[in-house]
Amino acid sequence: MYFAHINLQQQAAQRPDWPCIIEAETGQVITYQQFFVAVQRLRQVLGETPRCIALLLPGGIVDAVIWLAALTGGHTLVPLAPNASSDERARAVALYMPDMLVVEQLEDIHTFTLPADQFTTLLHEECGALIKEAITKANLSILPFKEGSVCLMTSGTTGEPKGVVLHEHQIAWTAEHIRASHQLRPADRGLTTLPFFHVNAPVVSLCASLMAGSTVVIAQKFSRTHFWAWVERYRITWASIVPAIAEILLTTERPAFLPGTVRFFRTGSSSLPAATMTAFEAKFGIPLIETYGLSEAASEVTGNPLPPGKHKAGSAGLPVSISLRICSPATDDDAELHDVPQGEAGEICISGPNVISAYHGNADAGSFHDGWFRTGDLGYQDEEGYLYITGRLREVIIRGGENIAPREIEEILQTHPAVRASAVVGRPDPIYGEQVVAFIVPRKEWSAELMQSLHDYAAQKLSAHKVPADFIVTATLPRNATGKIERHVLREQAAQQIQTAHNSIRQ
Repeated sequence: MYFAHINLQQQAAQRPDWPCIIEAETGQVITYQQFFVAVQRLRQVLGETPRCIALLLPGGIVDAVIWLAALTGGHTLVPLAPNASSDERARAVALYMPDMLVVEQLEDIHTFTLPADQFTTLLHEECGALIKEAITKANLSILPFKEGSVCLMTSGTTGEPKGVVLHEHQIAWTAEHIRASHQLRPADRGLTTLPFFHVNAPVVSLCASLMAGSTVVIAQKFSRTHFWAWVERYRITWASIVPAIAEILLTTERPAFLPGTVRFFRTGSSSLPAATMTAFEAKFGIPLIETYGLSEAASEVTGNPLPPGKHKAGSAGLPVSISLRICSPATDDDAELHDVPQGEAGEICISGPNVISAYHGNADAGSFHDGWFRTGDLGYQDEEGYLYITGRLREVIIRGGENIAPREIEEILQTHPAVRASAVVGRPDPIYGEQVVAFIVPRKEWSAELMQSLHDYAAQKLSAHKVPADFIVTATLPRNATGKIERHVLREQAAQQIQTAHNSIRQ
């Protein structure tokens, strides 16, 4: 059994002055002893009674302290994007009913549909002051461990966002195996520019680094301009990125210092095109290690080995201390798990201590069968056991590593008075993997002004990455015999439209 609390306490005792976290933008450093003391102080503030904490911060030392204080203090953490729409916040409130909000500005609380007497508020500045006070005193008593949990939002086969509840031992278990598979040591310095309201940054970068007693450098967001400067300044040995970042970095010049201290970069959140991996390694001389993970498994499921092990272009790698099998997709008549022949594509199913056994509220119960979780993703394993992702059963759009539920966008669009019906699909994009495209059946004659009005309307109600990049007008939406929208037809139409546009430009 792995516990982040015990490991952090040991690291604080063994290397008290070793840098634990560095903020990329500010250069602020917190040591292992300071971090452990800060976590204890915040746990005192949170109290012994379990709280449900909605967290809306941009990432950094304060964010990390709150994550560990909740996970080791018996609390429930609900991380949300700082720019989450009012609908997204309302959904989180309905699912988890938080009684504490941690926000950057006081005005942020007004977007939550909670009675003022039913929650307390902590501001980013207040948390920072508490941490500084704790570091100065550094004589707090050690509080007993109480297992906490984190609640994330994901999207499943229906396109409906669902709640994933991960317990501290699942996160710690996964982080320890990530540490082992990435061969992390105290001398390592990891860089993450990924958000802390998803599973990747807090588990892969923060908790795996804590398990290793190494240093993690946290940037609030990715910056094309500053990325390589951070790698050089902080003597980065590894970085956790997504394929979209790899594509953007390919547009930059190779810095003269590379490879420097860098051992590898790893990608997750969406499939890494083989061409991108090959081009990246050729240009920068850095091994680019593709992994595959899920919120439902506390992050990593498979990963390619580090050199001198074999990492294969186009493959998501080998299972990382988890059971994996490829099964025939379930049907209405047969929900049993049936393995497909080796090398044949099927639905990826997983089982392990880090895998949830149900969604919050028992949503989508059909995804769980006899201790196995049906991921909804399609793939196959080669003769050496390497996994290749070929597609997905679910209709989620993955843009730059962000999972987007089509139904959420459709419901917003269909509240616009000019929209009769809508269907949202993903269209291939060379940088972000996919872009959001909306097919619209209008109520009246379409015009450029109407399209701009719909775009502005969506931008008011959705996070920026969920706003459609294109609106395509159609008289009807294709449906099958049971009335369901045939999204594969729309995806083909969306892809064909962009290809036609490219052909017109070449001519």
